[in-house]
Parts: sequence; C-alpha cells; structure tokens
Amino acid sequence: MSRRHPFLFYAVIFFGLTLASTLAIRYFLGWDIVLAWLISITLATLLAYRFDKSIAGSNRVRVPERVLLLLALAGGSLGAIIGMYFVGEHHKTGKTSFLLPFFAILVVQVLIVGFYFWTRMGGG
Repeated sequence: MSRRHPFLFYAVIFFGLTLASTLAIRYFLGWDIVLAWLISITLATLLAYRFDKSIAGSNRVRVPERVLLLLALAGGSLGAIIGMYFVGEHHKTGKTSFLLPFFAILVVQVLIVGFYFWTRMGGG
C-alpha cells in the first residue's frame, strides 16, 4: 500500500466492503436496501476501528481519522461506538480532536432519525 494515499486506500477498502455486503444482503436475503446498508456500514465501521487499533504502535500505515469519521457519517455510528468503547481497549476515546467531530456527527444523525420518526408518527 502506498504511504502517500492511505485515505484513498482505506476508503476504497471499507466502502467497497460495505457496498459488496449491502448488495449481498439485498440479493440473498431480499432485505430493504437501507437496512442492508446500515447493517453493512455498521459492521465495516466496527472492523475499521478494530483494525486501526490492532495496528496502532506498529510501523504499518494506520486508517486515517478522516476515513473513520466518514464511515460514521455514512451511517456507521453504532459500529464506531462499539469499536471505540465496548470491544477491546478503548480506541480514540481520549482524543478530543477526534471526539468533537464524531459527537457532532452523532448528534446530527440522532436529530435526523428523530425527525424522520416524528414525521412518520404524524407529528409534523
């Protein structure tokens, strides 16, 4: 892997995995495409966070924080939370420069989901 373009390399790997698993879930199980995407992006995000933690401290090229945040933004927030706090050692939990944009993403997603369900339940 090129040390010059780890963002592109890891983005292609993890989003490619997400797309492939989304299509597989849709095709083989017939599930809704949005549900298939959310399951896939959650698992890919968890994998990315745990992989990055596993290579921390080595001389291998780490998963850029921008990729980790982009995965969360694309719907993988649950996988990110699990990867950060609940599986193995804590990862990125003490780094304010990472946590601020992550929690901003989380707040926006909660508001969007809340608005979606509020309007579906006849609130708006």
